[in-house]
This record gives sequence, structure tokens and C-alpha cells, in this order.
Amino acid sequence: MASNSDSIYNVLTYIHRHPNRVGFIAQRNSNVVSISVPDTVPVANPEIYFPTERLVVNRLNEDFLAMHGELLDDFFDRTTSSKPDYQNVWITTGYVAAQHAYLVELSFE
Repeated sequence: MASNSDSIYNVLTYIHRHPNRVGFIAQRNSNVVSISVPDTVPVANPEIYFPTERLVVNRLNEDFLAMHGELLDDFFDRTTSSKPDYQNVWITTGYVAAQHAYLVELSFE
């Protein structure tokens, strides 16, 4: 499943380490973080994880949450959610050809 892959982890790690090289997209929803990542960032199997002009939505499994909780907490801290924590994380990914960018959206519930 795409949401639990090393590719997704690598992209999230890139965003975490290089926040000045990506674009954080303003959201109306308080529990969502959306990021535009330049397509110059290497991504393994982009046709699977970032299909062109399509979205892939998956819930991160419990193992992914347990293994990468600190990384996900960093993204959760970027939300304006009034909740103190989250139980589930949904990830939406895709490729926007006109913008030459990968879309990564995390939704914390």
C-alpha cells in the first residue's frame, strides 16, 4: 500500500529536513497540512505513489505511525487543530504536471 512505503517516508523526511525547499499550502481545515514538493526531488516509483493528475488516498497503518511518530508529530504541529493529538493519519498524494510538483496532504484525525 502506497501510504506505508519507504517512498512516502522518504518524501516526508525530505519535507521535514528542507522546509524552505517546499511550499506549504494554506488550508481551511484545521487538521490538514498540504505541501507542494518540486518534482526535482527524487521519488521511487512516482507512477505508483504520485500518479499524474490523479490522487491516491490511504490511511497510514499503525506500524507506520509507531515507527515514524516523531516525524508525523512535526507535521501535526503545523496544523491549527484544537485536538491535543491524533489517532489516524490519512495521506493524499499526486502529481500536478502543470506545477511540476508532487502534492502531499496529511489529514490528522
